[in-house]
Amino acid sequence: MRYKGFYIKISPDSNIRRVDKKGRDILCEGFLIQVFADETERIEIDNFSAAVGFEILENSFAEAVQFAKDFVECEEKLCKNNAY
Repeated sequence: MRYKGFYIKISPDSNIRRVDKKGRDILCEGFLIQVFADETERIEIDNFSAAVGFEILENSFAEAVQFAKDFVECEEKLCKNNAY
């Protein structure tokens, strides 16, 4: 998907590692989110995961899309605030 000049690729992932409230390592389901400069996927800007019960509430593609958009929005604000 295109968003704010970036190309975002979202893939299901069933092996996302997180630490629960008791400090235990657990495996979660969720999504791998990759942000590229364009559709060629040659220049990766960033990649991160969104785990159900941690970054997103439900195992839904729509929620992963919104999480990715929020990430891009946040990065855009950081870049503007750090400009000299």
